[in-house]
Amino acid sequence: MSDQAGQIMSVVVVLPAEIDVTNSDEVHQQLTSVLSPGVGTVIADLTATSFCDSSGVHAIMHAQERAAARDVGLRLAVAPGGSVRRVLQLTGADHIMPVFATVEEALEGA
Repeated sequence: MSDQAGQIMSVVVVLPAEIDVTNSDEVHQQLTSVLSPGVGTVIADLTATSFCDSSGVHAIMHAQERAAARDVGLRLAVAPGGSVRRVLQLTGADHIMPVFATVEEALEGA
């Protein structure tokens, strides 16, 4: 039996500057399209995202549910102090998915 732990990788998905009802389906598709064998963690890079409405949060949370069903972790990289971080706090999404200040921190899981 081969050691599959060495084959598990992380994938970074860079999300758009603004996420709203016009592109939330695309965001969901971006996040779920990388859920393939060998992927253990998906990092949603929102560090350059300046706006995310409730449809965007819903799309990310739905992607998290699909990832969890495949035993894949979804971590968010979100710049501290911005409106995106605040909306994640207000909706409680930050209690469901780990939120990190940078992509590097999210990759490390620290």
